Amino acid sequence: SESDYLLAGRSLGPWMATFAVFATWFGAETCIGAAGEAYAHGLSGVVADPFGYTLGLLAVGLLFAVSLWKRGVTTLADLFRQRYGLGVERLAAIIMIPSSLLWAAAQVRAFGQVLASVSELGLLLAMTLAAAVVIAYTAFGGMWSDAVTDLVQGLVLIAGLLGLGAVFLWQGGAEQLAALPAERLDPLHERSGWDLAETLLTPVFSTIAAQELASRVLATRSPGLARGATVGAAGLYLLMACIPLALGLGALGLMGAGLEPEQVLSRYAQSR
Repeated sequence: SESDYLLAGRSLGPWMATFAVFATWFGAETCIGAAGEAYAHGLSGVVADPFGYTLGLLAVGLLFAVSLWKRGVTTLADLFRQRYGLGVERLAAIIMIPSSLLWAAAQVRAFGQVLASVSELGLLLAMTLAAAVVIAYTAFGGMWSDAVTDLVQGLVLIAGLLGLGAVFLWQGGAEQLAALPAERLDPLHERSGWDLAETLLTPVFSTIAAQELASRVLATRSPGLARGATVGAAGLYLLMACIPLALGLGALGLMGAGLEPEQVLSRYAQSR
């Protein structure tokens, strides 16, 4: 049925639901982006990701997940149709679909960067292969295949990042972090308070309005689980994101300047 395909029959349990949210938000883009921005700009470069997205996930879990689940809708556009009519539903879909495609493109580009940096593939070919794999399993299995791959992806990401984090600490990462100049740890470095607020709130509100997150909230098997899984995923997101963030901050001392920011994490992993 439509519910089976788009929402996995609204049957996701705690593990599947939590990792479906976590791995959808925490992917190659977060690892590559957080490490690269921290390397290039310090803490002022990572305000949006991971901190803004973590706050967005918390907001959805604490304020919206239960009421959204109880409405029984399939998409966010359905919610707009219930409240405001067919015209607003169509307008919402027209706005959300391109933004979802751009967000997915960022993930595919980051995945392509990882493949290109650890193989002989060119960036264009690596991105094409990444996109083809994602399209194939999603087209054939819908939300259920996405949830299964999210669970596997999440576990692999956590294992890999914990391993990298352990190596980082063993090779003097803590000392590198302690020796960082104050401006590298200042989120307001070279930016105003208004700019900081805008940078932080943009991912918060975009997360609240994201169809990708709404579909995972709606795919859980109870309203309480919808809230708990989203809040749990937010905590896991922030905890895991601290590892590439720390690696990016410490990489300047361990690997020197002049690296391509988007390849800092993969280069660090290769060299260690």
